[in-house]
Amino acid sequence: MEKKNMTRREAIRAMMLAGAGVAASSSLVAAPLRMAGVLPGEQKFVEPAAGDQVLHRSWKTLGGESISLLGMGCMRFPRKGSGRRAPLDQEQVNQMIDYALAHGINYFDTAPAYGDSERATGEALSRHKRTDYLIATKMSNFMNAELEACKTMFANSLKNLRTSYVDYFLLHSLGDVADFNKRFKDNGLMPWLLEQKKKGTIRHLGFSFHGSNQALRELLALPYDWEFVQIQLNYVDWKDMPMEGSNEPCDSETLYKMLEEKNIPVVIMEPIRGGALANVSDGLKKRIQQRFPQYTPAAAALTFASTPKAIMCTLSGMSNMQQLMENVYTFSHFKPMTAEDNAYMLQMAELYNANPHIPCTACRYCMPCPRGVEIPGVFGVYNALSDELMLPDPKNKKDKDFKEKKKTFLKRYATLAKGTDASVCVACNACLPKCPQRIRIPDQMRRIHKLVKDLG
Repeated sequence: MEKKNMTRREAIRAMMLAGAGVAASSSLVAAPLRMAGVLPGEQKFVEPAAGDQVLHRSWKTLGGESISLLGMGCMRFPRKGSGRRAPLDQEQVNQMIDYALAHGINYFDTAPAYGDSERATGEALSRHKRTDYLIATKMSNFMNAELEACKTMFANSLKNLRTSYVDYFLLHSLGDVADFNKRFKDNGLMPWLLEQKKKGTIRHLGFSFHGSNQALRELLALPYDWEFVQIQLNYVDWKDMPMEGSNEPCDSETLYKMLEEKNIPVVIMEPIRGGALANVSDGLKKRIQQRFPQYTPAAAALTFASTPKAIMCTLSGMSNMQQLMENVYTFSHFKPMTAEDNAYMLQMAELYNANPHIPCTACRYCMPCPRGVEIPGVFGVYNALSDELMLPDPKNKKDKDFKEKKKTFLKRYATLAKGTDASVCVACNACLPKCPQRIRIPDQMRRIHKLVKDLG
């Protein structure tokens, strides 16, 4: 939820440098709402039926291949113990992949950058017929783009995945043409990859993308026949997807439409925005449930991302069996959203952006503050208004409810005892190492104090 977190590209490169994968996350949940009128937090889990099969789509440009609309992202497999350096739990990985295959999932996405993921994925999949699954992996040559090092990385991928070929091979995390030239053209790697494609060692060649609208336009203009492209797409980023360190325009809608116009199948990453869209405020949950009583916010987000006709596969990172089962239910009972449904979700995006939620659990580990700030109290006032979708935006005074929102916010903020509000914070950072949610507390205090001043 924090704007100052590193980008996905930066995170992947940092992992490569550290030689570690991404920690398992329990927040990427795509839970269907099976009981109308029951809030997601009160929902009882219902296992999918034995015969439930996730929806497949066939692609003429890929030789008529049938691909499951739900793909298993293999970056967040369960681990034995806590922390990203804990070993993967191979027994659980095997069980999850067996279940996925039994319910029609046939697309498995991994990468050398994901720690031990390739090896664990390969061990689990190799227990099944090779023709029953599709492997997607990547050239994660961020730290060393020398040709021989890249060839070794590819050879290790085949070895770890226990296969003689890769079905869907991606140039990992391209940002622009300069990035492509440095990592794939100037080193002579691209001709070598195309030769592997001729040999059948690579069946389909594409890339994953993290950049601006213009950067994708320039990459697609290169003299290569890209067979598929992976982009970030969700309802919050559909109209605007800010990039760290760049003011270049970027949005999921433009990226998607460029690919659709060129008849290039699209793979989706971050459909739930790193788990954030599974854990929206109570106010937003209620709004989503009003329109979609059969969905949780996460299932609604996944359905939105998977509805466009050029979507080949929507990846979901799953770290336990229940998350997998919940996703299987969503995609085995999949119904595309209507134009009206999509418009409603974009309204939810506006509310989401206008009412950001601070992930404070009021555990009070941050207390006492040396300056006397009542940290949980300040966050409590702010989040209460966020849950009610009543945060005022000083930059949007044309909002018909602005005056009411402003009055309500200032009235509740005034209930904080004198000398305990956000204005007292001096960013001494004493609270930072104590917060289990890793909230950048001084930054949030500065932001809230600025809001109060702007409301004046």
